[in-house]
Amino acid sequence: MLTLKAPEGDTFVVIVDGGASGDPKEVVAAAWKRFDPGFACRIRLVTKAAATEGWDEAWAVDYETSPDEKLVLFARAMRHGEGWTVVLARGSEATFEKRAGAIRKIGESLRPAGLKPGDFVGNTALPVDAARREQLKAFWRDAMAAYGVPGIEYAFIDRGGVVEEGGIGVKTIGKADPVDAHTRFLIASNTKGMTTLLLAKLVDRGKLGWDEPVVEADPAFRLGDASVQREIEIRHLICACTGMPRQDMEWIMTGGLDTPANKVLSLLAGMKPTTKFGEMFQYSNLLASAAGYIAGHVDYPRTDIGHVYDRAMQIEILDPLGMKDTTFSKAVAVAGDHADPRDIGMDGTVALGTIDKSDSIYFARPAGGAWSSAHDLARYALNELREGVLPSGGRLVSREALLARRNLGMEIGEAATYGMGLQTSRRWGVAMVHHGGAMPDYKTDWIVLPDAGIGIVLLTNAELGTSLVDQTRRRLVEILYGARLEASAAMKTRAAALRAEYAALIVFLELVSSNTTSR
Repeated sequence: MLTLKAPEGDTFVVIVDGGASGDPKEVVAAAWKRFDPGFACRIRLVTKAAATEGWDEAWAVDYETSPDEKLVLFARAMRHGEGWTVVLARGSEATFEKRAGAIRKIGESLRPAGLKPGDFVGNTALPVDAARREQLKAFWRDAMAAYGVPGIEYAFIDRGGVVEEGGIGVKTIGKADPVDAHTRFLIASNTKGMTTLLLAKLVDRGKLGWDEPVVEADPAFRLGDASVQREIEIRHLICACTGMPRQDMEWIMTGGLDTPANKVLSLLAGMKPTTKFGEMFQYSNLLASAAGYIAGHVDYPRTDIGHVYDRAMQIEILDPLGMKDTTFSKAVAVAGDHADPRDIGMDGTVALGTIDKSDSIYFARPAGGAWSSAHDLARYALNELREGVLPSGGRLVSREALLARRNLGMEIGEAATYGMGLQTSRRWGVAMVHHGGAMPDYKTDWIVLPDAGIGIVLLTNAELGTSLVDQTRRRLVEILYGARLEASAAMKTRAAALRAEYAALIVFLELVSSNTTSR
C-alpha cells in the first residue's frame, strides 16, 4: 500500500494491491478496511470504467457525501490478469482543484507492473489520407450517437494547408439545418492561445517583454498579494504558475454582456495565492483575461480596454490569418450561421440549451469569449504547425516568440505541461500541442502534431462533447501510429457510465419527491 498525501494534510491518494478476488466491490471494500478500518461511507454508484493503459478491466466506485462537506471521495479498481489494483481518493474539493495536475499525473501513469507505455518516439506517422480521415470521422459519428452530440465541425490540416473541412450533424437539436465549415461555435478557452499570439507580436516589436514586470507594462495592475504583484511578469499571466487560484465563481457570478472589461482588474485586486509561485498548476481565467487587456492597451493606449483588445486582435491576429468568421460579439455570432447548444437536464433529458448561460465570459473575453468556425480555427492551428509562417510565406510572428508560448510548462499530467494558453504533451512518445475550450454546452479542441506535420480541429455543441474531444487525441494516435486500440472501447464505456449516473440521479430525485409529498 502506497499513500500519497497532499501538503495541506487534508487530501490523499492511496494505491493498494487488491489481490486476486473476482468482485471489484469486495476488492475496494477490503482496500478501505486496510487503509481506514473505520470507513463506512455508503456507495452511491458502481460503474464500469474505461480499461486503458494495459488494464483488462476497470471499475469506478462513487460514494454519498453531503454538499456541506465539500468532499471528494471515490475509489477505482483495475484488474490485470488475476490481480487487482485499487486507488482510493479522499480530500477537500479545494485541494483536489489546486493539486489537479499532480493527481492527474498519478492516475495517468498508473499501469500494470512490467507493462511499458506505448512509445512512438522517432516513428513516422502514417499520412492522413482519405481512408484514415474517414476512420476518425466514423469514430466521431459513433461518439456523437453515444454522447448525444447533435453537431460537430472539423478540419484536417498539414503544413501545406487545409486538407479537408466540414461538418457532421445539425446546428440545432430537432432541426435539419446541417453544420458546415463556417458555422460558428463558442470556442471558450481556445481564445487564450490567440491572446498569447497578440502578446508574442508585441514582444517581437519590443512593445512588451516576456520577462517584463506586469506593473511596468500597466501601473494600474493590482493583486491582493504585494509580493506576487511585484514578481509577476508578462509571461506569467497565462502560465497557470503564479499560485493564484481559479476564482471562477467571481467572474461567473459577476459577469454579463454589459459588465465593463475593467471589472476584471478590480476582481484581481483582491486575489491572493494559495500556493507558492511556480509550485503548482492553477488555471486562472481572470489573469489570462488581464493579459489580453494589457496587450490591447499597450498596442492602442486608450481607457476602454475592452474595445482596444477587440481592435488589436482583429488587426494583429484575425485579419492576417484570414479568420473572417471569428468574432468577440455574441450579437454578431448568433445573428449569422451558428450552432445552438444542446442541454442535458439533471434527469438526463435532452433539450435545446440557451446561449445566455455563457454571458458571464464576455467581460473577460481574452480568456474565452471568441466565437469561431472550423474554417477559421484551422488557420490558427496551421499557424502553430508552421511556427508563425503565413500561407503567403510572410510571417505573423517570429518562431522564437511563438515557441516561447510552449516552453514555460507547469506539469498537468504524465509527460504533459501547460505553457501560455497551450498544452504540450509527449505522452505515448508523440509530440502534441493542443488546447481545449469549454463553456456550457460548447466543447472544442485543436491538435497539432509537430513531428508528423499534421493537425485537426474539432468543435461540438453539447455538454458531453468533452469526452468526445478528449478521446479523439487517443484515436488519432491509434490511426497514425498503430497504438493499442483503446479509444472506441473507452468512449462506449464512458457513455454507459454517464447513462448509469443519470439513472441513479432520477431514482434519487423521485425519492426526494416522494418523501416531500408524504410530508
